[in-house]
Amino acid sequence: MAKSYLSVMLFATLASSASANAFEWDWYGKLELQALDVDKGLYRYADQGHQIEAPFSRLGLKAKHQLTEGLAVIAVYEWQVNGLDDANRDHKLGSRNTYIGVAGTYGELVFGKNDTKFKKSEGKIDLFNETLADMAQITPGQDRLENVIGYQSPMVEGFNFSATYQTGASDETAGGYDWVLGYGDPALKKHPVYLAYGRTDELNNITAERIVAQMPLWQADGAKLAAGLMYQHSEHVTRAVQGDAWLAQLSYQRGDWTYKWQWQKDDSQTRHAEKARLNNIGLDYQWRNNLTAYLLLSTLNFETDNDHAAALGLKFLF
Repeated sequence: MAKSYLSVMLFATLASSASANAFEWDWYGKLELQALDVDKGLYRYADQGHQIEAPFSRLGLKAKHQLTEGLAVIAVYEWQVNGLDDANRDHKLGSRNTYIGVAGTYGELVFGKNDTKFKKSEGKIDLFNETLADMAQITPGQDRLENVIGYQSPMVEGFNFSATYQTGASDETAGGYDWVLGYGDPALKKHPVYLAYGRTDELNNITAERIVAQMPLWQADGAKLAAGLMYQHSEHVTRAVQGDAWLAQLSYQRGDWTYKWQWQKDDSQTRHAEKARLNNIGLDYQWRNNLTAYLLLSTLNFETDNDHAAALGLKFLF
């Protein structure tokens, strides 16, 4: 019911604003096709064997209506292709970020279904985001929740503050919150480093603290070597398990080619029943600015078993 009400609100706002000169809107999305092979089927998000995936392919509409010089109404409505594994066989499509709010001099305040600020604190640390080698494979806190209130402050001397609160207008557990203090930008374009500290308290039954750091190590002649490091302590509220996670990554970009390595371990047992290690290597080739071909090799290790996967894909952003 809450989802339908939010959708009606969002489209009513768009319809009532469509004739205004200050109204702006645009389509965006991602089309991705991936040939994937998984050895034993121990990974989340994928079945055992050979398969063709469209991982997190999506279409979204974003809109903005300027009310005054320093205040605007904003809205986003977004849908995705769910994973093609058995768990999603009867649910091929699902909603992603769907929210409405205001943005202005004092930041951005939105309400709806949205990524938590704790999730966004990862920046660009995850080199294999939105694949089965995503950091969420073994580490919790990467949540998109319904009916949350989210705030994002403006940038002040490179610093910014953000927070999320889970309201009671949802089937999900209400009352949880998070907050993040960050410095720099994850793309490392405006500042030489990205740093973030985040804390989440009982959001989606997870209480955790996270520290993220990203920085370029070397740049010359169109080539760049960059690194990232993340530490997280996680506790599951209802299952009484907890532990630490570490992630380290390196990327080397030269021309249209990017070589990637990422190592991760998580001892919290919040995503899998055992302590886990994840090792990934990849190679991306950039065609123009929005089309990427890639190769991914991944190994997932547990205390009593292990699995590995390989993927070849093509990704188009628009």
